Amino acid sequence: MNPWLQAPATQGPLPAETDVLIVGGGIAGVALAYYLAGEGVETTLIERAELNREASGTNAGSMHLQIAIHQLIGDVASSAARLREETRLAAEACELWKGWATEIDPALEYHTTGGLMAAETEADLQLLKDKQPLEAAAGLETEVVQGAELRALAPYLSDNVLGATWCPAEGHVDALIAVPLIAREAVKRGATVRTGTAVTAIDRLGPDGGGPFRVRTSAGEVRARRLVDAAGAWAGELSKLAGLELPMTVQGLHVNVTEPRPRLLKPLIQHIGRRLTLKQAGNGTFIIGGGWPSRPEPEPRRYTTVWDSAAGNAAVATSVVPALSDVRLLRTWSGVIAWTADVSPILGESSRAPGFYAIVAGSSGYTMSPLFARMLAEQMAAPAGAVTLPPEYSPDRAPAGSPAGA
Repeated sequence: MNPWLQAPATQGPLPAETDVLIVGGGIAGVALAYYLAGEGVETTLIERAELNREASGTNAGSMHLQIAIHQLIGDVASSAARLREETRLAAEACELWKGWATEIDPALEYHTTGGLMAAETEADLQLLKDKQPLEAAAGLETEVVQGAELRALAPYLSDNVLGATWCPAEGHVDALIAVPLIAREAVKRGATVRTGTAVTAIDRLGPDGGGPFRVRTSAGEVRARRLVDAAGAWAGELSKLAGLELPMTVQGLHVNVTEPRPRLLKPLIQHIGRRLTLKQAGNGTFIIGGGWPSRPEPEPRRYTTVWDSAAGNAAVATSVVPALSDVRLLRTWSGVIAWTADVSPILGESSRAPGFYAIVAGSSGYTMSPLFARMLAEQMAAPAGAVTLPPEYSPDRAPAGSPAGA
């Protein structure tokens, strides 16, 4: 079955009015449309270009469940409560993704491969040991393995690797196919999706400074009782059209892919102290990422690749898996990601503009966005005040820079 919505389904006229208007055709936006439409909420999603053409379609599709270096703001002990909750949510998000592969379409290609998070120094190894009880308390199965046990589990790892945390639940999904599949199902549930529709202005018409909203776009004007900013890395730019500022920053990223080789890796490989994600796709190619920066460019360009990032990322990969040393790198491309300094998502309604909602994952966005979308949909579909979201997720919290280690 063709996963893509056919052109007539996305290129018709904009409705004059809608209950909920979602701006952004990435994983967060289409997941929210899917859930809201399933609750019988009149929902319209607009995307300035095509679905899945920005951050969601340029990431590596890794399912990150273990506590990672960018989540460690301060020491483990002082962040214990937050880290437990983030890990609990990650485990819940994993179950959601696995359920989608049955509920939506097996072509979603969710693969549970297990994951290893490597440590190359004694300090990093201690960090793996310090965070493992928090993961266990959150319901995520992990185990720190060393020595002969590690070599038996992962003989391809370098002698530089002193230990690693094994998580059997981690894996990956095909990032090129998931968003189109979810969008297709959202339309089946009654959502309207329109591509090639860029927002140019937002007017807050309510007497309290909020909704209804008049949203002017390149394809016409639509009035919405409620408006959701699901524009990902561009969510801050969209919110400014409504006179709001979200607590986020943006970073360009690198992803690299190699020539195919015979099967070597099954699990997802990460690093607790250095920027690395590594996996081998079904066609034998290695996908190498981990947050190495790309260079921002003026509009209409986005980000360009940087030699130092491609080379640095490859160097970390070969330090951990030496068998990659003679594998040719075929191509690199850039993605983009939104960060929040406290690593918490931006999720919920703004008190400064009632009816204006935002959904931005502050960490592991591809993994977590569907769960955050479900949480937001539950609040928006329920009677006012019936479902609340954590106040630390508020769009109104103070803006700040990106987290250390991001």
